[in-house]
Parts: sequence; C-alpha cells; structure tokens
Amino acid sequence: MRQGLRRQSRRGRRVGRTLPDEALMAVSSRSYDGNLGRLFTLTSDDIEIEVIEYGARLRSCLMPDAAGRLTDIVPGFDSPADYVERGGSMGAICGRYGNRIASGKLEVDGKPYQLSVNAPPHCLHGGFNHFGRHFWSGAAMHEQNAVRLTFVSPDGDEGWPGTLRCEVVYQLVGGRLLITMRATTDQATYVNLIFHGYWNLSGHDSGVINDHLLQVSAETYTPKNDQNVPSGEVRSVADSPFDFRTARPIGSMPYDVNFCLDQVAERSMRLSDPASGRALSISTNQPGVQLFTADNWSNVPGKGGAVYPARAGVALETQAYPNTPNIPAFNPAPLRPGMEYEHWMAIDFHP
Repeated sequence: MRQGLRRQSRRGRRVGRTLPDEALMAVSSRSYDGNLGRLFTLTSDDIEIEVIEYGARLRSCLMPDAAGRLTDIVPGFDSPADYVERGGSMGAICGRYGNRIASGKLEVDGKPYQLSVNAPPHCLHGGFNHFGRHFWSGAAMHEQNAVRLTFVSPDGDEGWPGTLRCEVVYQLVGGRLLITMRATTDQATYVNLIFHGYWNLSGHDSGVINDHLLQVSAETYTPKNDQNVPSGEVRSVADSPFDFRTARPIGSMPYDVNFCLDQVAERSMRLSDPASGRALSISTNQPGVQLFTADNWSNVPGKGGAVYPARAGVALETQAYPNTPNIPAFNPAPLRPGMEYEHWMAIDFHP
C-alpha cells in the first residue's frame, strides 16, 4: 500500500490559480488564528491540502479541474473558533468509535459500559467530546511530505475503558492522499477511528452534490432498524436505492448508510463530477464505508463567505460496521494491550 505512491509531476499549462513549481512537494506549518493551534500545508504536484490541529481536521484541498483551474473541494471554515462553534464533525478524525453505538451500551470481556448518549438514544462518534473536538499535537514529517498528529484519550473518557494513544498521519505524494489512523491501549476496548471529511468536486461553494457520479464496490449493505442503527442483517443492494455498483448520479435522496465493501485494500469507490472533470477514488483496509449526504446542513456559513445548503458535500467514511460491538454477526474484536489498531484510506485524485 505504501509503495508506488509517487507519480510523475504534471507540469503542463495550467489556467487560473496554480501552485509554484518549487512547491511541488513540500510541507509547512504556521500559527492558526492566534493560540488556536497550527495549520499544516502539504503540496505535491497540483494538489495542496491544509490540516489543522483542532480535531486533526482536513481544512481544504486544492485540486485542478480538466482545464487546470485549482479549486478548493472541501467544505470548511475560516477559523478554529468556527469549527468549535458549528463545525460538528466536518473534516475531523472521529473516535473512539465512529458512527453509532446503540443506546450507548456495550460490553468488553463481559463487563458492561455505559457511554455518553450524545445522539439520543445512542452514542455517536464516541460521545459529546469526540476526538474531533480536541486539539491534537501536530508535527511536520518533511521527508515523507506528511504531518503526524497525536492525541491521548484517558481511561473513562466519555465512558470508554482504557487509555487510548492515537495518531493520524496525512501524507500527500503525487496525486494520492494517504490517511493512516493508529491506536494502542492499556486496557481492552473498542476502536473505530474515522475520517469525516466532505467533498464537493465542483468546488466547496458551488451548491449541491446531486449530479456527482458515485460508484461503490459493494454487493450488500447493513439496513437500519427503527432506532437508526444496523439490525445485524446484511442485505443485497440489488433493486434498491443503495445500488451504486455501476456509477450513477447521487440524486436527491438522503443517504446515511453503511456499505459492505467487496474487496478490502482494493479501489472501493469512485466519486466524479462531470461538470468539472474532477474525480477521486478511495481504497481502504476497512470492511465498510458510510455514505452521508449532509442533508442536515441548513445554510451553514462557511469559509470565504460561502453558505452551505443541505447536500453541499458528501462524506465517504471508511469504517468498521456501525454498532459492531453489539452485533455478534459482525465479528466484534476489542483492541487489547500489545496490539495496534491501524486504519488506512488512500484517496487518489484524478483531475
């Protein structure tokens, strides 16, 4: 996975804003809005991303269209204060357990735990103060063209057992962004770190994503019960609104669903925008991906004066299946001392 990431730089004619040639591969950092953490900038070929310490969030991603015009394709905010006040999970690393745990209850080795119930009646993304609501400690990795961010969650945090030491590495090489999330624990616990970024390939301020084409390599999905968590059933996508085996427009239907990916570590999904010619594909070592179309947004004030209506971005969150600790059929397996959790997702940009 970590081999063959470099591709030949595209140095052809580009229109509009461009990145300087000396920045074809570089990582830098600066203070971000006073004492509210740092912002790291990674550049490689024609791609530039920004990562902030608050929530280990992806703040922006500049990508050229078919004509070479660079546009930011990640909805976000101008300042850390905006993320604190109204950022939710936008662009964040969420944990300890991304997605929902039913009733905020689980057992680890037969011992019951009551977690925070921040999305009644469930625990969502780990609790009220999930990892996307904390400042991580970031450091540039110049030789790898990457930034490494670390965070420690203490035993009992939001009701979760064990002290969890986490890191996430954003690495940009050629046209590939590799996001690697790792964790270790001193006590048996469950972990499902997720990257909760949103994409709008027409541009973060360009409106809705309904005309984006989506293809997901998934024959099945996990339907929800009337409590909005997976029932434990795995159902075929055939003859359903969840059939994205062949690329088609996302359309106007609200989506918040987990797909069961067919092949782990292979290209699992592709998102494209016919209007701009931009596309990205994602591969991962995780068994599932959550498709979420941000239907809960309502004219959210964003960066650069943008206003984000409902469906102004789409999230593709690679993950373990939601509520896995409570569903034996999903083969729950706690993280134990001496083990390392690792979740990677590779995003290949195709301008």
